[in-house]
This record gives sequence, structure tokens and C-alpha cells, in this order.
Amino acid sequence: MLKEQIVEAAKRLFSQNGVKRVSMNDVAGEAGVSKRTLYELFENKEALLVEILRSVHLYMLASLGQLEIESRTALDIILLFNQKMLQNPTYYCNAFYDDLHRYPEAVVALQEEKKLLMDRILSLLKRGVDEGIFLPEINYDMIILMAKEYMKMSPPPKVFKRYAHEEVRNTFFLILIRGICTDAGRKVLKYYMIKGYYDNLRQQPPAHLFQREE
Repeated sequence: MLKEQIVEAAKRLFSQNGVKRVSMNDVAGEAGVSKRTLYELFENKEALLVEILRSVHLYMLASLGQLEIESRTALDIILLFNQKMLQNPTYYCNAFYDDLHRYPEAVVALQEEKKLLMDRILSLLKRGVDEGIFLPEINYDMIILMAKEYMKMSPPPKVFKRYAHEEVRNTFFLILIRGICTDAGRKVLKYYMIKGYYDNLRQQPPAHLFQREE
């Protein structure tokens, strides 16, 4: 429990200030623990960062697994998973992404976790082909590569600054998903749209999180 408390505290600080500007003293203060306790659980800031990245992806994989149990088609699962991520976003400031390259172990951990997630998504896409929901003639390995490149747009480029982060993300998502759907798949997608599935997109994230310093 204490470990999770520290991870959540560090995530709050890193997401608002980046990694470089946050000291281990800052993390200990935010978590309400002594510096000694912090170092007993985490050797250094990079170890803490690795744990944060892994905890986020474990949450994503667990959410996906629960939907695989509850939902009907692969498209249902993918749409509901996207909705869940939209409703429970983790916003990171630009400095966070700028700082990541300073921590090679964290970069490797991030790549490993993304691969696990993308492998699960690829399995769902292939399942959707068997279900008649996704087009069989699509190269889904290429779709996964496109998704990986898309994930690098976090936060989105400045050209999209007039729009909420989640609206940008979801627009790309919708274009991609609709493009691989069969007629049956598009009926499923239309059902979710009619239900007001994307009402939460109009909620703007804190603007200061996406402003770069001059």
C-alpha cells in the first residue's frame, strides 16, 4: 500500500512538472513519507519512473482483460477500452516527455509495456476479422505500427492546440477504426455513436500542461 502511495504521488508531480525538476525530497513530501522510507522502496528516481510506467500499463491491460470477459465482439472491446481510457486519462506535461530520454531504463520499460499492449490489440483485430467485424484484406501488423506512431503524439503537436487532447486522440482513433470495419462493424460503431459515446470529449484538460517554455 505504501509503495502504491509513493507511486501515485510521484506520478502527480512528474505529470505536472516533468521528471528532471522533481527531486526525491519532493516525492517524499508529496507522499507523506520519510526520505529514508522512499529510498528503501526505490533506489533512485529512474526506478520510481519505471514503476510508474509499468503501473499505468498494468492498469490498461487489466481493463482490457475485464472487457474481454464482459463484451461481445472485438470491436465492442476496443471501443469500450478507448472510452475507459478517455474517461480516466493521465495527462503529462511536455517536460515529462522531454525528460524521458534521460532515463534509458524507463524508455526500455515503456517500450516493453507498449509491446505487450499492442500484441493484445493485434489479437483483438485478428479476432475481429474472424467475427466479420474487420476487413480481412488489411495488413494488421501495419495497423499496429501506425498505432505505435500515433501513441508518440502524446501530447499532440502544436498545430492541434485549439482542440482538447482527448478530442485529437479520439478523432485519429475513429478514422482508423472506421477504415478497417466491414459493413457489420460500421453498424456496431454507429450504435456507440448514437448512444452519445463521445460526450466527454468536450472536457478540456488543464491548458498549462501542454505549454512549452520559451
